[in-house]
Amino acid sequence: MDLETFSDKIQRDLSLRKLEMSRFSILFQEGRDKPQLELLCRAAAVLSYAHWEGFVKASSAFYIKHINNQRVPVADLKYPLQAAYISSHFRRASESSKTVFLGDVLNQIDKDRKATFTVRPDKCIDTESNLSSKAFKSLVLGLGLPYPTDYETRHAFIDGQLLLGRNQVAHGELASFTREEAEERLVAVRGLLDAYSDQLMDAARDKGYMTTP
Repeated sequence: MDLETFSDKIQRDLSLRKLEMSRFSILFQEGRDKPQLELLCRAAAVLSYAHWEGFVKASSAFYIKHINNQRVPVADLKYPLQAAYISSHFRRASESSKTVFLGDVLNQIDKDRKATFTVRPDKCIDTESNLSSKAFKSLVLGLGLPYPTDYETRHAFIDGQLLLGRNQVAHGELASFTREEAEERLVAVRGLLDAYSDQLMDAARDKGYMTTP
């Protein structure tokens, strides 16, 4: 996946998600009674989280596919990406403490670091069933990307509103949300998606996956 294709896929995925979330504004205005409005607010709680996790997973997969397309030697990539490529050797190393065995593992790792990088995206992407702030930070760092302070400031929202609200509704609780809460949630998610989209596209453009871009 070249840079242009990567950018197109990111933008298309982001646009479709933002469009669907923006439609809630129209539905909120058309809500004629309290039960209908309450239903929309509960639906917004689930959908906003779905687009949060869905976009992070999809865009991260596009990023890995783009790196695969660059045909870069493993040793030239950021260490977390190198680790994704040779992770099976770490598991082998844990099976024995014998030096002859570990020497063989180290030799194979050295050979693999000279190979061309290509991995399945799911080796680098793990949302841990719920994309909490902790899981998101682990995912971002696992892609060899920095974790900006702006993300840190959104942890309370991600865990205390976005994830909690989704879980309350999805697990059958009769939780209720105001229209203002629902609209703020949707706006905040759009902001997070924009920020992550920009980070991935900047990293792809500037070769931020390389040890020395």
